Amino acid sequence: MLLVVGLTGLASSGKGEVSSYLVEKYGFVRLVFSDVLREEAEKRDLLTGKSYEEQKNILSKLGEMMRKASGRWDILAVKLVEKIKSGNFEKVVVDGFRSIEEVNLFRKNFEKFYLILVEADEKIRFARRRLEDPNISLSDIRQRDKRDVEELGLGKVVAMADFKINNDQQGLENLQKKVDELMKEVI
Repeated sequence: MLLVVGLTGLASSGKGEVSSYLVEKYGFVRLVFSDVLREEAEKRDLLTGKSYEEQKNILSKLGEMMRKASGRWDILAVKLVEKIKSGNFEKVVVDGFRSIEEVNLFRKNFEKFYLILVEADEKIRFARRRLEDPNISLSDIRQRDKRDVEELGLGKVVAMADFKINNDQQGLENLQKKVDELMKEVI
């Protein structure tokens, strides 16, 4: 039976590291909500010459526009569900759940679906983001968090999580150990 693991959490909480580890160690196929947005943004040439943080904000706003234009808060999830159903997958990890509609669509379509919250302290997330974009400010992070939590509904998604991984400790090994423990319950 197909196993689908969804990841949610604020920016730079460690979702990407969790999904990479699931791919490497457990043979999952990785899909990312922002990949759907990135494809659309590239068609519209919205990302050329933009910094990492500018690209992230453009993708977030594009997702909001697509949701409003389609009248569906789960439009990105619809595209991912179609991709999963048309593929021949055994295990899929989907990174970037931000709305309850997205979670509900996946729960409706996949019998074995688990949502995992990856969380980390704001200061730790900020330090991680600065490695990717040295020009980012704490205000930028807080602004994005506010948009994700309040406007997109990430706060409600967090409450829907089946499992939680705290990624405050330093070191990839600590995070991987937590993922290994969790996979004992999921697989």
